Amino acid sequence: MPAEPQKPSLYERLGGIYSISCVVDDLIDRVMTDARLNANPAVNEAHHKVPPPGFKYLVTEMVGWASGGPQVYTGRPMRESHSTDLTFLLPNRRS
Repeated sequence: MPAEPQKPSLYERLGGIYSISCVVDDLIDRVMTDARLNANPAVNEAHHKVPPPGFKYLVTEMVGWASGGPQVYTGRPMRESHSTDLTFLLPNRRS
């Protein structure tokens, strides 16, 4: 019985780093200007700690790494980066 061909990795299915960077570029532009996110002072402050091009680079690097690409994520640990409470985004949240 012939061996099954190996499935492409998620990284390859996404189109590699150039395709990932196009999606991240659009996503970060939207995230940086989302009024719901920026209503939280901590999130708004975080958006100004790193210039958008640097933030886009780190997110692109992370998605490349997480999807099986050759990139190595060099940013802060996610637990540290996302310590802000984002529950205010949940529409049915009970106070």
